[in-house]
Amino acid sequence: MRALVKTDRGPGHLEVREVPIPQPRPDEVLIRVHACGICGSDLKIQDDQHPYSPPVVIGHEFAGEIAGVGADVAGWVLGDRVVSEQHTGACGRCRQCLTGNAFACASKRAPGYWVDGGFAEFIRVPAWLLHRIPDSLSFIEAAFTEPSAVAVHGVLERIGIAPEDVVLVLGCGPIGLVAARMAQVAGASRVIITGTDRDEKARLPKARELGIDQVVNVERDDLAVLVADLTGGEGADVVIELSGAPAAVAQCFRLARRLGRVGIIGQPPTDEIAIPYREALFRALAVSFSYSSKYTSWERALSLFARGAVIPSQFVTHVLPLREWKQGFDFSRSGDAVKVVLEPSQEGV
Repeated sequence: MRALVKTDRGPGHLEVREVPIPQPRPDEVLIRVHACGICGSDLKIQDDQHPYSPPVVIGHEFAGEIAGVGADVAGWVLGDRVVSEQHTGACGRCRQCLTGNAFACASKRAPGYWVDGGFAEFIRVPAWLLHRIPDSLSFIEAAFTEPSAVAVHGVLERIGIAPEDVVLVLGCGPIGLVAARMAQVAGASRVIITGTDRDEKARLPKARELGIDQVVNVERDDLAVLVADLTGGEGADVVIELSGAPAAVAQCFRLARRLGRVGIIGQPPTDEIAIPYREALFRALAVSFSYSSKYTSWERALSLFARGAVIPSQFVTHVLPLREWKQGFDFSRSGDAVKVVLEPSQEGV
């Protein structure tokens, strides 16, 4: 089968190769991958700026149909349309696993980083990680479940949105955009989202198209002044950091109101960032760091899709065959796209 492989450490070393079709273990299924989205972490792996273990097939935002079933698997049959959580290797015995938080298991080895992922014609995954795709969704739409589940987990499950909250989302990448939309669905009175001049190509226009209440280019407008004006000088009830920019991480503590809530989801380029610690302390902010997702995150994302509360097709701007991955990565990197999806099953190279 054809697969996009990170062959070695260092920048680059990414190519489509012919690799063996994986064989499912007794507790696994084999999925024919019909769609897999390009994530910012895939770009970072290309640049050697994210943890991974080469050689490895990258990609983790995948959707497809079951093409093989392990001997011990029950409840799933050939042809079932599925998406999958990312917790391959979770032990099932530690405190994290036993409390429904397998995403934080120390033994977890997520596909696309540590084990072979979804930019391939086939992938094998443990059956307990599967979720059914609603009949109303295409595979391309379903491939947006994983980033949406990350938003559900960080915004709705960990921070929480209360009716009438003023919510500020820093960063308008795919997760930032869907997080902003979810905040609206959850009852926020006003949602503000930010971007830069680079985001004027596709992402800020998409935010306006989605109906986000306030769309701010921080290189053209003073965000602090705008937030103060909109909130009577109090600050936002909730600030969600999804840009990963060190300056934005520091600023988010200043833009939340006293006793406000701050959610940190974006991944910065460095391990350590200076923050206004005393200011956050004296504001008595509730701060939550979040990554990955859990079972309930995926079920809630799929429910939002099925009900039409969040429309995944609105976020997918480009669909390409796997062999055109370079163009897809370029679109993602340049800001010309919101979400790019590759179709491994459409090969024929």
